[in-house]
Amino acid sequence: MQSSAIQVRLDDRARLLSAVLAATNYPDQAQGRKKHGTHLHARATRRHVSSYSTHPAASALQSLLDQGIPLAALYGYVLRLSSPGLQAIEETPRWVPAHWSDHLLDFQRVSELDSWWATAQENDHWQTALNHLQEIFREVKLQDVLEPFVGSVKETLVFMPSLSYPTDQNVGVRVGNELIVLMPPPIAWGDSAPWSYKDDPALAFRAALTEYGAMLMNSYLSQHMETVSALSDKSLSVGDHYRQAHPMWQDQFLGLFTASITAMYLEQAISKLEARSYIQHMQRVEHLTVLPAAISVFQRYLNERSEGKYAEFIEFLPHVPKYLRVGKALAPA
Repeated sequence: MQSSAIQVRLDDRARLLSAVLAATNYPDQAQGRKKHGTHLHARATRRHVSSYSTHPAASALQSLLDQGIPLAALYGYVLRLSSPGLQAIEETPRWVPAHWSDHLLDFQRVSELDSWWATAQENDHWQTALNHLQEIFREVKLQDVLEPFVGSVKETLVFMPSLSYPTDQNVGVRVGNELIVLMPPPIAWGDSAPWSYKDDPALAFRAALTEYGAMLMNSYLSQHMETVSALSDKSLSVGDHYRQAHPMWQDQFLGLFTASITAMYLEQAISKLEARSYIQHMQRVEHLTVLPAAISVFQRYLNERSEGKYAEFIEFLPHVPKYLRVGKALAPA
């Protein structure tokens, strides 16, 4: 922990779930989606828990994965259990199998995860990742980026390295008054080992702004559902590829918002080249072709807000579909 606006820390509950994931078919499924190298600790974790694939905790998790329960829901449940002890503090969601928290605790005990994490090699992996991320976020206050859009951020922002599983995606969860982001090491090329967090701090900023921004804006929109509902039939000018992947209006908007503020932050905090690289990635890989126009729309809001035209973002929101349509039409072919 450090005196930063973002708390970077480890959590054994998250590490436990990642180890149980390693005992399911999740690692193979992730490789099937996209072949990628994994961290030494992730590979060691699979070996360490390989004999526990039929343990009730792993069997239950496999069933939940087969049902399509999102990783965010799984991590959200585990991070709401007591630590230590893994006892339920809040009402247990109906999708959680009976006695699963007890089985998770037993998995941790029989696989001797506590002592294994404490071995010199595995502990060094975690401490190195923790140190790198603490350095990256030491003087960073992302609340300043988010508050003009969502109002005062009263939640604590928490960032955690995820060296085991998942290895191919970030996870963002709200737990009490904390917004928690888990980020695996950046994927490298092909079968190459992932990069160190310190090698490309921009990727940590991207993960943080995407996940924090989505959680905070989603909460903000839920407070103004009348306005959001009235806009749900107004096109956001996203292309067919993106619309097919994100059919709901609110999901499209969240994607535009988080990508826009991320690009704006990267240009201000790192360089125009870094921002341009991110924009090109979002256009080519995520098919968010309207992103340049979206950035200009959100920047327009900030400019007009500073001039006193808007007191808060919800007053500007009804104009977004029109401004996007105009911006897209004016963009170079």
